[in-house]
Amino acid sequence: MAVNNERLPVLIVGAGPVGLTMALALSISGIKFRIVDKAPHRSDKSKALGIHARTLELLETLGVVDTFLKNGHIVHATNLFCGSQKIVHFSLDEIPSPYPFALMVPQSETERLLAEELSERGIDIEREMEVTNFLQDDDKVTTTIKHADGKEETIQSNWLIGCDGAHSTIRHTLGLTFDGETYEEGFATIDCYVDWDNSDDELHGYVCEEGIVFFFPMGNRRYRIVANCPPHKAEDLLTLEKMQELVNHRCAKNIPLSNPQWVTYFTINRRSVKQYNVGRAFICGDAAHVHSPVMGQGMNTGMQDALNLAWKIELVEKGIAARELLESYNNERHPVGQNLLNSTDAMTKLVTLRSPVSQEVRNHLIPLIANQDVLHERACRKISMVGLNYRASSIVGEYRESISHVFRHPIAEGPAWLEFGHGPLPGDRAPDGEVHSANSATPSTLFEQTRGFSHFALLFSGLHKDSLHGINLENAIQQIKERYSEFIRPLIIVSGDSLPSGANEQGTLLDKDGSLHHKYGSFHNCLYLIRPDGYVGFRSQPIDLEQLQKHLDSAYSFHPGTVPLKL
Repeated sequence: MAVNNERLPVLIVGAGPVGLTMALALSISGIKFRIVDKAPHRSDKSKALGIHARTLELLETLGVVDTFLKNGHIVHATNLFCGSQKIVHFSLDEIPSPYPFALMVPQSETERLLAEELSERGIDIEREMEVTNFLQDDDKVTTTIKHADGKEETIQSNWLIGCDGAHSTIRHTLGLTFDGETYEEGFATIDCYVDWDNSDDELHGYVCEEGIVFFFPMGNRRYRIVANCPPHKAEDLLTLEKMQELVNHRCAKNIPLSNPQWVTYFTINRRSVKQYNVGRAFICGDAAHVHSPVMGQGMNTGMQDALNLAWKIELVEKGIAARELLESYNNERHPVGQNLLNSTDAMTKLVTLRSPVSQEVRNHLIPLIANQDVLHERACRKISMVGLNYRASSIVGEYRESISHVFRHPIAEGPAWLEFGHGPLPGDRAPDGEVHSANSATPSTLFEQTRGFSHFALLFSGLHKDSLHGINLENAIQQIKERYSEFIRPLIIVSGDSLPSGANEQGTLLDKDGSLHHKYGSFHNCLYLIRPDGYVGFRSQPIDLEQLQKHLDSAYSFHPGTVPLKL
């Protein structure tokens, strides 16, 4: 057995979308790792298909969203039919994101694009390497890996991350039970060409008494078609002819299918572990939770698992944060996984109702609900995943002037205090908006300016002309750079179309119409600390670097030294 005596910071097991996302994030962060997979090559099946708005925003943070947009197919809406009657048209255009749509990218393409990005960074995926066992103590993880030729290698690492899917070896070795159930309902799927006149940038679903059939466009008239069906046996073979018959019956018309690329029966599970880590070993994605694909959020959730964990490992590995920060991975992501299991379970049962009476009620209620503006907005945020938050997390916080202070100065302080309450709360996703660089006539966006998978401190000048109250933004920026240069990048955001006197063009953005200030509730000066995964870690009004330090001490156990904080 070969023993690798070099201690590795991170060993990633599994090179699907989740493992590759983890690898890319760690690479950007400068953390060394190896990524291994027992398969000889990446998947050639389309499998997971949809990438939602929130995941696209995170891919922008990683600098690869443009590549995905070039290789994907945009879907703007969902239509639901009962026979020939359209009962629902659900638009995604109102998603509050730069990406108000779903992007259809076959999993095989997602893996290719991420692997190519890693290859450009000089990182190879080590294939035909299977984890057979691992042991851990308080200091390290020792993993045994079998190569394709049967030889074994032992790798020592600080952290082990299992992104190895629903049949996870890492989960099994940790002794974590995968509680849940297999749905009684069977399903059939095919990737093929569809000859019809329906719009190619919208998803189409048909419901009838016998069941459902959904068409997911992949571009150029190619679709993923999914239908529920009676339970099947392992030896049952699905054919194009069987799918053609099912489609024609449930859609109540002839819809020619041709050139199938992938045809199969499948079952779905609803399962989850009770915790996402044990000691120095973590699990992400399907290794931790599997569920119905009805909302297309499984791969998205796994990739977001990876990014939540990656930045925390970076801070711990670099000695910026204490190891206890990693406990927040389970505390933040486990509730997300449970919520996803519950919502997809309810939706699956809704669309697969068998009772004619229940189906009739469903078909009448869904259009009524979909046409309510408030409910439509909530559904957009739910489906796109931009509504996800960590408000209950122990590592987010805020500082605001006390209400008694506001009562003593109601005219001067009241409007700003109330406005700040409407901004994104600690744990909320940080919203995007248009900004201008002082030396560029071309508008940009906040998301574009905050690419790089890093913490950003946003210092808003405030909308009110006297909102700075003597605070020196340049001095604040300089102190943030001096104390937190290892992991926080500061930006000043000024309302108006010109820089204040003495302001530095570098690191200053203009919010010309004040819309970004309004989104962040910044009537007076304030500070937002944005985490690498795009969520508000801390905020304060007014800007108060001592309160920022108290938060970092509490959440990260970060002690930058004795440099005094003065504004």
